Amino acid sequence: MTNFWTKNQREYKKTLSLSIPVIIAQAGQIMVGLIDNIMIGQLGTTDFAAASFSNTLFNLILIFGMGYSFALTPLIGKSWGEKDYTSIGSWIKNGLLANVFMGISLVLVLIGLYVLIPYMGQPASVLQPSQDYLAILITSVFPMMVFYAYKQFAEGIGDTKTAMKIMLWANLINIVGNYLFMYGKLGLPVMGLSGAGIGTLLARVFMAVAFIFLFYTNKKFNLYKKLLRKSAFCWDKFMEIVKLGIPLGGQIVMEACAFGLCAIMMGWVNEIGMAAHQIAISLSTLGFMIYQGLGAGTTIRVSHFKGANDKDGIIRVTKTSMHLMYAYCLFSVSLYLGGRNLLPHLFTTDLVVIKLAGQMLIVCGIMQVLDGIQIILSGTLRGFADAKIPATITFISYFLISLPFSYACTFIWGFGPVGIWFGFPVGLGVCSFLFQLRYHYLLRKF
Repeated sequence: MTNFWTKNQREYKKTLSLSIPVIIAQAGQIMVGLIDNIMIGQLGTTDFAAASFSNTLFNLILIFGMGYSFALTPLIGKSWGEKDYTSIGSWIKNGLLANVFMGISLVLVLIGLYVLIPYMGQPASVLQPSQDYLAILITSVFPMMVFYAYKQFAEGIGDTKTAMKIMLWANLINIVGNYLFMYGKLGLPVMGLSGAGIGTLLARVFMAVAFIFLFYTNKKFNLYKKLLRKSAFCWDKFMEIVKLGIPLGGQIVMEACAFGLCAIMMGWVNEIGMAAHQIAISLSTLGFMIYQGLGAGTTIRVSHFKGANDKDGIIRVTKTSMHLMYAYCLFSVSLYLGGRNLLPHLFTTDLVVIKLAGQMLIVCGIMQVLDGIQIILSGTLRGFADAKIPATITFISYFLISLPFSYACTFIWGFGPVGIWFGFPVGLGVCSFLFQLRYHYLLRKF
């Protein structure tokens, strides 16, 4: 590895320069989500429960939209690697149209969920605030999908800093908007939970408008602005984005659903298990956001090398990302294992919950390398514009192996709440192995 580092220092630096802005943006989103929950929590239990319920419905739909938009990065990245700049203009235009199309579809799904809220078995007290809050969130879908189109275009040409800066400013707007509209500051009416929705809407509108403004005014986008104006709608490219985006979105939603179902299973055990699980899941994001950032950087570099027809470059960037991931794993494993009895104190003073959360953090530490491997390889496969097989692998790993194993450990073999966490490393191990096979298959085919 030392020899590899010496020969490829530039690749390490390039991967980090692409990944760090993504990591910072994700950290900002996690932080603003935490602040959001704290601010809404001050409104009372009913509003907090209503927001939690509405966000559960909305976030799954939005996560799909985000994953769907990922299709644009490898397609633009390949054209960028080929130096086929005319195609980039066409990909931008058709990517915007494909995202608008998906935005319409997601809004229709959310309207359906809005109508069905009264029939979902929720307490009567949360029905109206849930619907009011969700109605405002629905209006934020279009600006988010527009922002994602520009964001993924920029990542395709190797620019991750622009989106990071916009997202950090949007986080600040979200917090300030929440404060003003929720609590009725500066002469505004007190709007409570609906005010939180308006704060979120303003932040997302800002994200779309800011990227559009920068695209048309920043000199570094001048070439792509001209190419976009000259390009025309292309049905084949439009459908290629849709066909690639749907399984990419499905893959991310399946991962989110699998963890959500584990939380539901934890509720079948007891409240202590639910509390400990929430603590462990919250702490696990410290590792996940780093791996996701490295995965995004890997996707960009792999798509560029694919466009340049450079097989050695693809292998090199995948190894580079793996090495960076292993280096961070040394820290994350030490953090989770060494701090397992201390970190839960940040969330609760209940010693029973703290002990159980500590046991879950042991499993969390064990699965770090497996989680990192599957995320990096997922980024590599995405760089190949490979989506259907990875989505199938994700379904098999999580729904046919991980979740049944978690259920068996907890409810059949008697391991209790921590048994649900045993399924995570098993599913991630299978996923990592199958992604590895797929990666080598694509290399041979390449």
